[in-house]
Amino acid sequence: MDSKIISLINRRRRQILVHSYIYYELDDNIINDETWSKWALELEELQRDYPEESSAAVYAKDFENFDHSTGAGLNYFKSEIIGAARMLLRYKHETEA
Repeated sequence: MDSKIISLINRRRRQILVHSYIYYELDDNIINDETWSKWALELEELQRDYPEESSAAVYAKDFENFDHSTGAGLNYFKSEIIGAARMLLRYKHETEA
């Protein structure tokens, strides 16, 4: 198993969850739609090309049928995700002031 691929899948899954939570639940955004779509497509390709690594990465069950089209149906109600989202938004709003 390739630990670098697992690490990249972990990062992309967390990014997709955090930014989906920010967008759908907090009605805000930090990244643009183009960036989200790029990450989501990359994740879908990684999961398809590396099924063993994908199964070993975090949130494997949550991303079983992920097709990169939307983050609306994802289970982003996890303390790690919510905490990261709120921290990023605090930082965004502090630096904009």
